[in-house]
Amino acid sequence: MNMMRTVVLGVGAVGSVVADILAGSEEFDEVVLADIDIEKAERMKERISDDKVSAVRIDASDTEGMAKAFKGADLVLNGVIPRFNFNIMDACLMAKASYADMASDIFLSKEKPGEIVKEPPMQFQARKYTEEYKKAGIIGMLGLGCDPGVVNVFARMGADRLDRVENILVRDGDNGTVEGYDFAPLWSPETLIEEVLMPPMIYKDNHYRKVEPFSGKEDFEFPDPVGKLPVYHVDHEEQETLPTYIGEVLGKGCEYCDFKIHLGDDYVDAIKIMGMIGLDNPDKIDVKGQKVAPRDVVTACLPDPATIGDRAKGDLAHGTITTGVKDGKEVGHYIYTSMNHQDCWNKYQHSATAYTVGVPLAIGAILFAQGRIMQKGVFPSEMLDPKPFVDMLPKYGMNCIVKKL
Repeated sequence: MNMMRTVVLGVGAVGSVVADILAGSEEFDEVVLADIDIEKAERMKERISDDKVSAVRIDASDTEGMAKAFKGADLVLNGVIPRFNFNIMDACLMAKASYADMASDIFLSKEKPGEIVKEPPMQFQARKYTEEYKKAGIIGMLGLGCDPGVVNVFARMGADRLDRVENILVRDGDNGTVEGYDFAPLWSPETLIEEVLMPPMIYKDNHYRKVEPFSGKEDFEFPDPVGKLPVYHVDHEEQETLPTYIGEVLGKGCEYCDFKIHLGDDYVDAIKIMGMIGLDNPDKIDVKGQKVAPRDVVTACLPDPATIGDRAKGDLAHGTITTGVKDGKEVGHYIYTSMNHQDCWNKYQHSATAYTVGVPLAIGAILFAQGRIMQKGVFPSEMLDPKPFVDMLPKYGMNCIVKKL
């Protein structure tokens, strides 16, 4: 096996999980930790304490600078916020380094509730780069986290067991709390604010279409010990790609697809107020002679998710319900992964939220290094072969539970 060099770009809550795993892997002989905050990268390097790990400062807004830094890398793992995706993909193309990320830039979709979406953002991202990546001999793996990511692979598993797919429902449940905080997201606050306030997308009647934020509320019975939780439509990547790639590319069909996530009442109230008074604005405004972005002020007031994992309590369950027809009968499968926050912290020193997102990205990197990802161009995670991916989950403490419906 050829040893490989990877760059982990962004060493926050999720990037630090990826760094830990890849530093301990046999597949990579060099792991570069890159962040705009060099002190954060250096701290992570010192914590891992392995000669194969180095730290550099990289600014994700500087495409040419990234291209120089990526030279000689086999794979770049994007752990920064999605608005930099295209910069990073351009830099990878210039450096001829393969690419993987965990989310797409939802602001590419400008449609309003009720309007049809002609091309969802992640599909646009794949189409924009796939031919150039093929020519360069590199690949791009999109949405390779937990959701999107693992749940897309679970949807593929469910679809592979059916002759025809009718519905794909992605459900994200987490009853976790953070000790000492009334409001403390366990993943990027910026991403949370963006996703929840954007009009969500669903797939119905052969079209992707937008619906109202905070719509579709229902009580969903997650597996114990998560239990019954209220879930809402939220703009996410899974329903942007599953109907097309499973329905059309793989030829399984799909009549309906949505994503719903649990949002507590406090979260809903707080984020609604942020949106009402413009605190979600990512653009800088003048405040007493200083230029500041309102959303940056909000996120600066919230704890860094990478620093509060030890205070997280509760459980999560993320999964996919795929229903359809097999041998003329209506059947379906609920496939999910679950984890306890405290157990995860005690074992891995990461919150379960960050850990379950970072592990799949690391697994994708390892399978890539092993030469077991055969796809070309740029594609979402449901196009991966589910078996080697799912088989590797238990090695890193994640489960895959299949319930026939």
